[in-house]
Amino acid sequence: MSKGFVFLLCTLVLLPSVLYAQESDMEPIESVAADSSAASDSSAESKRVQFAAIPVIGYDPAFEWNLAALANAFFKVSPADTVSPSSMAGAMVGYTTNGTWYWSLYTKLYMDEDNYRALAAYGDASVNFQYYDELAGSFIDFNSVHDAFLVELQRRVYKRWYLGLRYVNLKTKTKYEIEGQTGDPTRQNMNNLGLIVSHDTRDHIYSPYHGHYMNLRTGHYRDAWGSDYIYDKYEFDVTKFFPLSDHQVVAARCAGFVATGEVPFEGQYVVGRDDIRGYTNGKHRGNQVYDLQGEYRWNVHGKWGVVAFGGVATAVDDPEEITWSGLLPAVGAGIRYMAIPSEQINIGIDVAVGKDDWGVYFRIGEVFGDK
Repeated sequence: MSKGFVFLLCTLVLLPSVLYAQESDMEPIESVAADSSAASDSSAESKRVQFAAIPVIGYDPAFEWNLAALANAFFKVSPADTVSPSSMAGAMVGYTTNGTWYWSLYTKLYMDEDNYRALAAYGDASVNFQYYDELAGSFIDFNSVHDAFLVELQRRVYKRWYLGLRYVNLKTKTKYEIEGQTGDPTRQNMNNLGLIVSHDTRDHIYSPYHGHYMNLRTGHYRDAWGSDYIYDKYEFDVTKFFPLSDHQVVAARCAGFVATGEVPFEGQYVVGRDDIRGYTNGKHRGNQVYDLQGEYRWNVHGKWGVVAFGGVATAVDDPEEITWSGLLPAVGAGIRYMAIPSEQINIGIDVAVGKDDWGVYFRIGEVFGDK
């Protein structure tokens, strides 16, 4: 993996030159005079949107070189609402040298003094990936084309408790390459409808120092709303933030992802992504994934900070299969730059190493927060 480590060294050296962020220099909304002219109001309104963008140049063993762009805009749905956190809308487009491409548009809205929260996303992807065949002792390549739409709506029902619904419309087309031969594509509709229960006591949405964030999401796949399969998913996570000082905080997170019933290949979970950074090759997958992860964050100087993290995960089809030998550890570190101080929004890069695997991650926002 020498080329990967050469890339890593170059990335860390050049990080300040590839990060880009723009923040409005306007005064806070409350300072805009009530008797301002229409032109002044229009000018001030246009500056209430703040931007953060980052080019993504990554490498991992499965997808090889990843070239992408990620941009987010942060804004208030209602300028008069001083309680709701800033909402976000963004876009991502990317291509990897193994032939994968993807794009997505997304938004998360906080409205009516944070009594309502909404999420919507749409995107397409053609993913060249792999899975590990235990019997053959080797990886099997496959291509999966996705067309996905997601919408969530939550209402605050008691203090910091939220209850809501979510709907996912997902169409996939998967082709497997076995012994150099590509089979006919398999098409599936993976539509699901479910519930969301959240409890959120964080002091800040995008970069918390206090509080906790708990989520329970369900997904029920039924032919009544167009799913080709009948099974259920239950996803739970809870993150707790422990402040050490004004510039240091520890975030601890546990998560579980469970699919029950006649779970198809496309409905399984894969160890990796933010829940346990350091795994990218798709080897560890199952109907259930559990993980624990902790992260130390330190604002070193000015807008610059560093993070260090570690965790453990496992992928099984049944909790009885969990063993000490099957646990998957990972450790890593990263650099942060506060792109929008008024919203405490960081951009940065993480490098993580797992068991016989590793990965590089560019991001806007923190791992255990809203992005």
